[in-house]
Amino acid sequence: MKIKMVLVFLAACSVVRAQTITHQPVSPNSVTRVATALNHISLIEMPEPITNAAMGSEDFRIEWHGNTVALKPLRQGQSTNLFIWTEHGQSSYEILAPGEVSTAAFVIDQTEGRPLAAKQAETPVRADDTEIQKLANMLIAQTMLQSAPVNSRGVKNAKDHVNVRISDIVRDKDSLYVRYVVSNPGQHSYRLSDPAVLSVVPASPGVVLSALKGTQLSSQKLTEFGPGSMTAVPVRETRLSSRDVNPGQSVEGVLCFKPTEDKPQIYRFVFANDLNHQVDAAAVL
Repeated sequence: MKIKMVLVFLAACSVVRAQTITHQPVSPNSVTRVATALNHISLIEMPEPITNAAMGSEDFRIEWHGNTVALKPLRQGQSTNLFIWTEHGQSSYEILAPGEVSTAAFVIDQTEGRPLAAKQAETPVRADDTEIQKLANMLIAQTMLQSAPVNSRGVKNAKDHVNVRISDIVRDKDSLYVRYVVSNPGQHSYRLSDPAVLSVVPASPGVVLSALKGTQLSSQKLTEFGPGSMTAVPVRETRLSSRDVNPGQSVEGVLCFKPTEDKPQIYRFVFANDLNHQVDAAAVL
């Protein structure tokens, strides 16, 4: 509801007798008594914009706008209560039955103790280039300390199609980062895709993988474990230095995923085929 008041009325309020204008701070723990008079409007000024107001009787008319509530008694002999809500609080009032004009509260000014303005958001401090570089150096150094190489000596590169070698890994909490190199000795360009990651469980339950931890497996070695079972592992992040691997070139990539188990596990990394050749790699990590 909106108050339909004109400036003439506000000016008139300023010339009423002093005893009808009250200045007091908002007191959320007490009930303020408001004296009224027939054919007269009483105003309540709040320290911040009003969000809602409710009165217990229809024998009073109530309207509000901004920080001001206006109430007017419609009948003699009726009293009620009033609640006013603002963004930061609630106030309670006992509205007395209409009485003498000389005792009515024309204005109750509760703007004293106005809430402090919300604290301005602190301007973020922008680190200079030196600090940024220092942080980057620290992160790179920490990553290098945690990096573990992957032995791929048992894997032979093909001479006519794309090869993948797992170079090193980094373990961080529940994440495993795998760095790999894709080389193209063929005659055609190869478009590198984000690899799918599969967790491989060997067919034989007696296979011990701990001795092969940190080793890339050749296709022949992977076949020796039998078909087993494979489960897709969600990839959290993938980064490539380039999507296109031209003949005679190599491209590096890094992917991140959550290991399926804490113990050594076979992971297979499957890329898009190179014409008629399968492009993949497997390692015990």
